[in-house]
Amino acid sequence: MTDQQIHENRPTPREDIRPRVIERVIRPQDADPRRAKRAERIVALSFLLSAVGTAGFIAAYVAFVPHSTGSAGTSNRWLGASLGVALAGLAFGLIGWVRWLMPAHETVEERHSLASPERDVAAAADIVMTGFRETGLPRRSLLKRTLGLAAGLLALPPIVMLRDLGPLPRTGLRTTPWQKGSLLYNAETGRPVKLGDLEVGGFTTVLPLPREQLSEEDLAKSAVVLIRLRPGTNKPLPGRENWAYQDHVAYSKICTHVGCPLTLYEKQVQQLLCPCHQSTFDVPDGAKVIFGPAARRLPQLPISVHPDTGEFYATAGFDEPVGPSFWERG
Repeated sequence: MTDQQIHENRPTPREDIRPRVIERVIRPQDADPRRAKRAERIVALSFLLSAVGTAGFIAAYVAFVPHSTGSAGTSNRWLGASLGVALAGLAFGLIGWVRWLMPAHETVEERHSLASPERDVAAAADIVMTGFRETGLPRRSLLKRTLGLAAGLLALPPIVMLRDLGPLPRTGLRTTPWQKGSLLYNAETGRPVKLGDLEVGGFTTVLPLPREQLSEEDLAKSAVVLIRLRPGTNKPLPGRENWAYQDHVAYSKICTHVGCPLTLYEKQVQQLLCPCHQSTFDVPDGAKVIFGPAARRLPQLPISVHPDTGEFYATAGFDEPVGPSFWERG
């Protein structure tokens, strides 16, 4: 087939619809139907690979449920690899479609006024339809089916991930390992804290068990800060008169705003400060919020001391969920 015959067989768009063609490019697949068919199969294979990648993403999301840092890393690697295959396959297929199968020519459009009369609107619609026909969708059923499969499956991962917005983790946010009789273990040394270990104005982080005996989830919500206030400054809330012991008070270390750890204690003013968004809690006054975006006090842990051993222990668990407020905290 000669170049002249190719030009004669190629459908010529109306001159008043398509901008003027300034250069036509004749590619090997334009002259050889076998090459065109091979290019079509390569594009279709790319779409199928994208569909496999999307299915793999969904399978990895369901199969690899992160329970620890290691399992979370494994899950992220599989999710990233499968989503990369899905997007890369779809992108390669679309690029190959445009470069190998759609008409290759350069056009030029003269500058015109910005007004859009009805004739131009109709012409624009004709251009869109002409471009649609040039994509080959009406006559390339294989590409149409594989593209539909790849693009359709790619919409499923966001739907699958919506399950994370559901009622999980049920009651897991309402409870902590703290319970009646739990000793206050120093988070660094792993030994029970005793009366006299803290000087006035001192504080330390305590846990209900040594760190190595707590799961990552329990460790994340169990941290409590034990503070020794200046004598006579504690103002317990009604009903909490016996929740402190000799000026020692214990509050959850998790900020009630977004859950950052409260690592800063201002000894002179006896205030806990969140380093993330500067929420400030007045410790002697029931750890109420005096500055910042936090909306509620820090949960208090009632404590006492064993008369024989002098070790601090919890007289009960928290009476409210610790950490940020959540939808069904109620």
